[in-house]
Amino acid sequence: MRSLYLWFLLAFGVMLFGFWPTTVGPFGPPDTIRTVHGVFALAWMGLLVLQSWLIGHGHGRIHRYLGRASLLIAPGLVISAFMVVLDSLPTGGAAHFPRGLLLILVWIDVWSLLLFGLLYGLALAHRRRMFLHARFMAGTVFVALIPALGRAYGMNVPALGGLLGAVNPSFWTVEAVLLFLIVRDWRVGHREVSPWWLTLGGLAMVQVTMTLAPTWPWFISLLTSLGLPAA
Repeated sequence: MRSLYLWFLLAFGVMLFGFWPTTVGPFGPPDTIRTVHGVFALAWMGLLVLQSWLIGHGHGRIHRYLGRASLLIAPGLVISAFMVVLDSLPTGGAAHFPRGLLLILVWIDVWSLLLFGLLYGLALAHRRRMFLHARFMAGTVFVALIPALGRAYGMNVPALGGLLGAVNPSFWTVEAVLLFLIVRDWRVGHREVSPWWLTLGGLAMVQVTMTLAPTWPWFISLLTSLGLPAA
């Protein structure tokens, strides 16, 4: 537990690397709503790093006090992310994604936001059980790593052919780490069902269905009502 903050810092670094070109890099700066979403994302990761350091170094009282900030940051992160999704529908977003890719990304984003909210809610519900609380909170980081890894792989591994080819490797990377953590919990004696299974199962469901969603009329109809142009 004392070193947990270092792993959050590593994840934070991956996210910064993945999103750098669309913030202050060659494809930035972002518009207002994406800037707001970025501020909430930075605040969320910063809070997780600080909270994990505090609890790992015996500052439980300060940890609990600062944890109240998550009641503002988490909803702000989810709402701003949903607004980014809505903004992307008419034109493909700031990156002008082609329609097929946009539909896949919207499917991933919507279900990822729901999974994020579920994991955060469970973390709050189990805040007095550190084994569960810490893993549910960390699960939100794995959800956020998918888009960061997609951008990092897509822009830096030419063989993948861009963001579309990088989506599956991003899921595989996160799922491999989650499987490792599940095995690790088992080997060190945690025989109860690990919270990592929920994060892994949720992400696997999104991955399996993401290429099918653009073929579902109800999904297209829903997005059209929210601003997606007719094909």
